[in-house]
Amino acid sequence: MTGEVGSPLAVTDRLVLREVHSSDMAVIERMWRDPVMRRYLGGPVSDVEVAERRRYDQAGGLMVATHSGEAVGRCHLGRYRTGDLELSYVFLPEWWGSGYAREACAAAIGLAFDRFPDAARLIAVTQEANTRSVRLLEALGMVRVDAFEEFAARQVMYAIDRPWAARMRAQQ
Repeated sequence: MTGEVGSPLAVTDRLVLREVHSSDMAVIERMWRDPVMRRYLGGPVSDVEVAERRRYDQAGGLMVATHSGEAVGRCHLGRYRTGDLELSYVFLPEWWGSGYAREACAAAIGLAFDRFPDAARLIAVTQEANTRSVRLLEALGMVRVDAFEEFAARQVMYAIDRPWAARMRAQQ
């Protein structure tokens, strides 16, 4: 997490993806605590866990904001336990249904393959019951590659490989 505002990492028609800054902490804490946003993410995070998370390095975190600077969500690029490059995301409920998640995640996919040249594919994992997230991943051109039980819920893994992502990006 940085304290200064730097140049955007990706810009879309309506959004800017940038590094997470210390000034984003209130929005991020809302994302950790909000029961609506955390419905498929294990529920709201406890005060103890929030305090611990504040200490974590936010490397890989991308704040998603409108061009006017209003935060709409967050994407994260990191390594999954399999070693695969992983995209995760959360968006503020007041922005749901506006296409911002799709726009931001599409930009994050392109950014992921640019920033991680060794990655052959990018994965995302969500609860199977999270039908909005499943539809989003499929709309992004990701394909279901696995399903498993974890955290007392059925999880599904989606993936997109580098060549397919490049073709999807060229079509946008």
